[in-house]
Amino acid sequence: MGILKSVSQGERWILGLSLTMMLLLLIFRAEIPKALAAGMCVIMYCAVAYDVVFEAFKTLFKRHRMSEQFLMTVATFGAFGLGDYPEALAVMIFYKIGEIFEEYASGRSHEEITSLVKLKPSFARLVHEDGSEEKVKPRKAKIGSTIRVLAGEAVALDGSLKEGQAFVNLAALTGESQPVTFKAGEEIPSGGINLSEVIELTVTRDSRNSSIARLINLIEDAAANKSRPEALISRFAVWYTPLVVCAAVLLALVPLVFTGESFADWTERALVFLVVSCPCALVLSVPLSFFGGIGVISRMGVMVKGSIFIENLARLKALCFDKTGTVTRGRFEVIETQDLDNAALSLLMALELKSSHPVAVAVVEYCQRLGIRPAPVSSIREVAGRGIEGVYNGERVAAGRREWALESSPELHMSATKTGTEIYLMQGDRVTGLAVLFDELKPEARELFTRLKKMGIKTSLITGDRQAVAEVIASELSPDAVYAEQLPEDKLSTFREIRNREGLTGFVGDGINDAPVLAASDAGIAMGQFGSAAAVEAADVVVMNDSLSKIAEAIALSRRTLNLALQNMVFVIAAKLIILILGALGLAGIWLAIVGDVGLCVLAVLNAMRALTWVKKSSALTATPAEA
Repeated sequence: MGILKSVSQGERWILGLSLTMMLLLLIFRAEIPKALAAGMCVIMYCAVAYDVVFEAFKTLFKRHRMSEQFLMTVATFGAFGLGDYPEALAVMIFYKIGEIFEEYASGRSHEEITSLVKLKPSFARLVHEDGSEEKVKPRKAKIGSTIRVLAGEAVALDGSLKEGQAFVNLAALTGESQPVTFKAGEEIPSGGINLSEVIELTVTRDSRNSSIARLINLIEDAAANKSRPEALISRFAVWYTPLVVCAAVLLALVPLVFTGESFADWTERALVFLVVSCPCALVLSVPLSFFGGIGVISRMGVMVKGSIFIENLARLKALCFDKTGTVTRGRFEVIETQDLDNAALSLLMALELKSSHPVAVAVVEYCQRLGIRPAPVSSIREVAGRGIEGVYNGERVAAGRREWALESSPELHMSATKTGTEIYLMQGDRVTGLAVLFDELKPEARELFTRLKKMGIKTSLITGDRQAVAEVIASELSPDAVYAEQLPEDKLSTFREIRNREGLTGFVGDGINDAPVLAASDAGIAMGQFGSAAAVEAADVVVMNDSLSKIAEAIALSRRTLNLALQNMVFVIAAKLIILILGALGLAGIWLAIVGDVGLCVLAVLNAMRALTWVKKSSALTATPAEA
């Protein structure tokens, strides 16, 4: 009875009485006087259809547009004119029943998305220096302040755990119900539910940039971007109704051209034409299919910023990947050093402290473990795609790629003995040290690349790292192509070459340097948990928990969603065309017209609602090219 929950008691009574009245008039049509039947129908018609008629003329006179309500109104007025009173009442009754199904389906689809943000905290427990606690709006807690989260409460703001460990349910953000363990110093995202005892966090992001706020913004963005089929249906509805009304008028005027034809017969054919041609089934079922798809994909912890990107995911021919932090963990370890004494390490640490890149973070952590303190380096700046440079004792110092080091010292003989990411320390025109770091693959990366291959999607690895490092990663993943030593501008040009060659192409990345490619791609996919704000902003799809396995599932669900929308389009158009032809030939009456309108609408909406059940089977999806 979930469908009836959205219907008020008064509406139920009116629909019930109207249905009873219609059946009585049909069964006892011969025995009931025509005037009494007309009066009974007019009363019930006004009770059932007043809002439809009002909306029809409001749209016509205020927006100068004929809506599907206008089609229904004209058709029922015509049926009254022909004396088909029960039929006129039936058209509006079943139209209203169809609306109930549509509202229910739309509500269900909307719930799938809004349920993810119901956990948005309305307050934060701000802890003052004296240990006292105050409940404040999350926006009033500043970065660096301390907040307290009780057991069972939602984390109001992103913050690092001050001490101990915490167990947090991140289902609202990631779609995973398994609690995540956080240790002291690790950042806990807002929106998670604290399953531990009382914990305290040091706020690391303000309320506008918190994880839950970013999630809500993504959901709001989703409504603004329509898919091509959905946008086509919206444009189609604007000019479709006037054409249908004109065609119906011409059909009713056939007796003026051909003698011997009956006006009543052709007027009834015109009314059948009007009722069947109502575009409700198309206008509602196609957007509902995409909206349902966005809902179930978001329940997995993958946010799609609009139905256009559902379609792009479904039609992907190729997918390109960044390396660091995307297919790898983004947690580097120093595995080799050359000529880096404490003095050199202090210079390297001072430079890398100014960068948030995972390589820089790993170098700083390595130095901290050795008890190194940063040297007083000034004028530090990042050189895109090369490294970082500054000034120490009046001399230029820098840390970065081998190519940059070769510019300072063309006769460079220092080289790594282990395969990894190389960071060279330069002082003046001399290269004075080398650190080699390595980053492990994410455990689900191999499975993703295998699955994408089965789905008929070509894969490429585009990285700024050295060729040797890229080949080590490629040997594990077996992508179709590998592009190494790519500067940010090279990544973009390489991506465009791939897209020109392969067709619809997506990109997966997480860093600031990935933002241009994410923005240029047909489906930009960002790692949202630890990815940069610029990457998340530029992306079309955001994986909230950085799990690569979710990408393949999102693509598989997008294919099913697009298929569902296309099924509805083909099914509705084909069925309506058949009934329209039969109606124009006089072989279909008003009752078949009602079935062709409301029946098709209900079937199409129910078919669109199937998307809401897919999430239960999403882990078992094994989409192949045949499914597309």
